Amino acid sequence: MTELVTELVAGLHQSDSFHGVDRQCALPGGRVIAYREFGAPDGDAVLAFHGTPGSRLKFASAHRAAVDRHQRLISIDRWGYGGTTRHPAPGLDAFGRDMGEFLDALSISQAAVIGVSGGGPFAAAAAAVLGARVCAMALVAPVGEFNRPANTPRELSAFHSFCFRVLPRVPGAVRLVFAPLRAAAILAPGLAAIMATRRAGKVDRTLMRNPAHRRGLGEAFRAGLLWSSQGAVTDMMLFSRRWDIDPSKIQCPAKVWIGSADRNVPVKAAISLARRIGTCELEVLKGGGHFWIVENFSVVLDWTRGQAPR
Repeated sequence: MTELVTELVAGLHQSDSFHGVDRQCALPGGRVIAYREFGAPDGDAVLAFHGTPGSRLKFASAHRAAVDRHQRLISIDRWGYGGTTRHPAPGLDAFGRDMGEFLDALSISQAAVIGVSGGGPFAAAAAAVLGARVCAMALVAPVGEFNRPANTPRELSAFHSFCFRVLPRVPGAVRLVFAPLRAAAILAPGLAAIMATRRAGKVDRTLMRNPAHRRGLGEAFRAGLLWSSQGAVTDMMLFSRRWDIDPSKIQCPAKVWIGSADRNVPVKAAISLARRIGTCELEVLKGGGHFWIVENFSVVLDWTRGQAPR
């Protein structure tokens, strides 16, 4: 642990998380959305949604790629993470409506959306609810929907069935499970990054041997979990329910990337989600892991930029 803390302190001056500007947006009802902007301030707007757990710092390493592509990358703390207020009655439809109010407050008429891992359902919510205001949707290793009547338990492994169907229904269980990760994220973010990949496949464990990747993931965890684990609790509760949005209503160009070796999210559910969206292109990354995007932000931004209206 000492080595990881030393590594973090020594690398702070090089950290991508120091790019961008932190801001807050007050919604009409009084709740607050915290976010950080990366990329070009006058570029094409892209709303970016981090995973579970995570924070606005998830997209820090995409800053330079967004600058080069003249994109304004707006990375928010989702409900209960970092500086963003929890929602009194959370649901995906409500999140989509929040994003409409958020865009109104920022005077943005149209934006692309990117959702990574646990941010996938929230990006899908924005696209489904906001219609033409979302010009493109990119989902990377997304959490899919598990409780549609057409989905059978066989789509989930025993581990994922426990995580997504059982654990969220036991009061206090999610908070308890996330407590060690939260403590590590606050005290030694690099250690938290390793903890988050202990069940991951070989490709992801190899990726996290890179100190910069560990720092980036650990800092994103720390910023999101610093005040509480409420965001993760809300996420897991929503993932265990049937979605209150219909992905088949999404009309914008869409793409899903999912690694065949991803052990963090159920691969079949991600593929099923892609197939429900009529406008969606699916790319299964042979041998790819859950953290593929860490080295491929430019690929996702290139695709998103290619869909923007000119």
